[in-house]
Amino acid sequence: DEVTGNASDDYERRAPGTAGMREGVRYQLYEATDGHVLFMASEQAFWRNFCEGVGRMDLFERWPGSTYADHARNNRELQAELREIFAGRSCAEWLAFADEHNTTIAPVNTPKNLGDDPQFQDRLGWIGADVLGAEQLPLPIKIVGAELPTPTKAPSLGQHTDEVFSELLAEN
Repeated sequence: DEVTGNASDDYERRAPGTAGMREGVRYQLYEATDGHVLFMASEQAFWRNFCEGVGRMDLFERWPGSTYADHARNNRELQAELREIFAGRSCAEWLAFADEHNTTIAPVNTPKNLGDDPQFQDRLGWIGADVLGAEQLPLPIKIVGAELPTPTKAPSLGQHTDEVFSELLAEN
């Protein structure tokens, strides 16, 4: 199984998953002071906005990239610069920075902080342990104008045995 790349990687065919993206520099995970963020400035406009915002137009001037879909693959020098830049702020600071400077940075959630993510809360939310005995994700589909039923807890071992046998015996 292979997927086709895009213009930024000369349409290189590669295995699905992260193959081909590990080499990406402007589309990559970076460590912040308290976790990781996903930097997605493959478009030149977002890359320019980022560089202006961090006061590093020298990076843009040196590596302006192409208008669209340019991940700066294998540019280790730029990657080292970006690692240093991202290490200087928290994830929340980077998300606020992205909003303020119209660039593309997203949180990298972990099981511990996923429930706090506003987009996650709006799209899914959790079904609480009080409902099913353990926290669970609902069906990840939203239907406009409809509310899907909340799943019910699975029966415990033998919980319905008497009822099932009674029904079977009544039929015979």
